[in-house]
Amino acid sequence: MYWMIFFWVAVGQAAVNQGFKSVPTTVKTFENDTVLLPCYVDNFGVPTRVRWWRKDTLLADSGEPNLVLPPRIKMYGNKSLEVVHVQPEDTGEYVCQASRPAPSGYVNQVHAIEVMYPPSVQPVPRSGELEVNLGEEVDMACEVEGVPYPVVSWVSKGEVLQLLDDRPRLRFRADSRNLSGQYTCVATNGVGEAAMATIDLRIRHKPSIQTRKNWVHASPGIRAQLDCRVTSWPEAKVEWFFEDQRVPYSSRIVKHSYGEDHSLIIRNVRTLDYGYYLCRASNSVGISEEIIELSGVANPAIFKESHPVGRTAYNFIWEVDSYSLIIDYQFWFRKYSKGVHGQWHKLYIPSGSEAIGPVHARAFNLTGLAPATHYEAVVLSRNSYGISRPSKIMRFSTDGATTESEQQLFEKPNIPKEKILPAVEVASMSQHLPPVDTESNDAYREQSKCILIILPMILNFFNSY
Repeated sequence: MYWMIFFWVAVGQAAVNQGFKSVPTTVKTFENDTVLLPCYVDNFGVPTRVRWWRKDTLLADSGEPNLVLPPRIKMYGNKSLEVVHVQPEDTGEYVCQASRPAPSGYVNQVHAIEVMYPPSVQPVPRSGELEVNLGEEVDMACEVEGVPYPVVSWVSKGEVLQLLDDRPRLRFRADSRNLSGQYTCVATNGVGEAAMATIDLRIRHKPSIQTRKNWVHASPGIRAQLDCRVTSWPEAKVEWFFEDQRVPYSSRIVKHSYGEDHSLIIRNVRTLDYGYYLCRASNSVGISEEIIELSGVANPAIFKESHPVGRTAYNFIWEVDSYSLIIDYQFWFRKYSKGVHGQWHKLYIPSGSEAIGPVHARAFNLTGLAPATHYEAVVLSRNSYGISRPSKIMRFSTDGATTESEQQLFEKPNIPKEKILPAVEVASMSQHLPPVDTESNDAYREQSKCILIILPMILNFFNSY
């Protein structure tokens, strides 16, 4: 198959091509095709010698019929040059030179072959892997070949990177470990399939730890599991500590790891196991730690339902997860309006059930409320191991309360972890309603002077809202 695409030369080149009937030709073709380059010469009635050159190499000479031509090259009687089974290395300029006796001299006509072939890609670095420290510059590239010259784009995490232009080199600062991952350069030139090469970028950083729960409820005799997820490069070594000592692993206390997930499994929990555990991850860059508490104290209560009962009363239903019997509850409430908070009041409510976990439910009617008023409340639970952390804030209002900006008023705040501080004794909150059970409340108040543990600093924290 012959591919011949003719391009007329500009007027300024006419003198160069004087004496040729053919015109300069650029042939765009594919690998293994055959190309014919014309060289039709006016001999003006005098002998004319035609030579074909490529760079400084003589390909054919009409004046030397015994010249051994290069492989795949042939010159016809009309002085045209044929190249068969063209290869990418055949791309370039071919010069037809016509010589006449003096004083005429010689003239040249330049043709070209452009062998189009699909793109190819080599990653830089060649290994396809690149490591940098967090904060350092990332410099990666792809060496591409192909005719026409390929257009290069980059893909990472399934998305095409939005760059200002197409480029084979990619540079940026590794200011986040989330930039780790595979970067794929894609080269296309319209010939054949796109070519791709992938570079795996790893950003060295000290371990980052996420805990599924920083407080785990367990009862003696059951199984407990403490979990932390560790992200790092290089890979981190993870160890567990208890009371500042490395955990003595055994058939009862087992360390388990799967990928980034690391667990401490305690079979048949004992009261001596209660306390603070440290998940420590270390690599060559640094060390990170997270604390998880194992406790027999109940989980924070969860309000399941609430609704008004008349104009001055409200009904609440909450649930508590506790493997141990719930002894009683503290119900804290106060008046609330945007920017203004009333005085906290506390009620002691017996559990009303002898059921042993894991789920305990309690319904309670709060009476003697002011009509048309907004309130907020929290619940704490007590079992034989102590008093739980408070529930999330429940905000409610009696009939007739204003609805202006109600959505903003009743938006539940997100309690940040840093607000959870060591224990304080709360003795200043008064109770203005009669207790549900006078005898049990009196005993509880005496006991609470010694053992009352409320993990959030309720007064300071709630007054901040």
